[in-house]
Amino acid sequence: MRTTDSRQLPSGFTLLELMIVLSIASLLFLVTGGALRTYREAVALDAAARAVRVHLGRARATAVGRREVVRLRLSPDADLWLLDSAGSVLSTVPLGPGGPFVPDSVRLRPSTLRFNPRGQAAPSSIYLYRGKRGVRLVSNFLGRVREERFSL
Repeated sequence: MRTTDSRQLPSGFTLLELMIVLSIASLLFLVTGGALRTYREAVALDAAARAVRVHLGRARATAVGRREVVRLRLSPDADLWLLDSAGSVLSTVPLGPGGPFVPDSVRLRPSTLRFNPRGQAAPSSIYLYRGKRGVRLVSNFLGRVREERFSL
């Protein structure tokens, strides 16, 4: 004769087990949420720095190709404009609020960067800030660009 145990084990979780799992999950969410925000800021700053660096190379190549002085300036909306010698806008890097690269702040020192027909430039710097990070793109006399990263 077969005997069966009439006692069944309870199915499900206890309240204590659920509380422990929820507290661990919320702690992990808080830790990764802050790291994810920092990562997004770093990626956005890298993308903006890459776009500005490409634009600087384009400005130098345009000056040499056209055999004229070209200038880089910040627009009132904080976009980076490439201007020919007549002042016409040749191309733009959208760094302002409506563009894909949205740094918190952009500075150009001095206010205009000039490339002469030989591709040489007056030393200047473009500063990009996002969150607690910053990138300084430095153009030297020969028109070469180097990148310096820093934290605020």
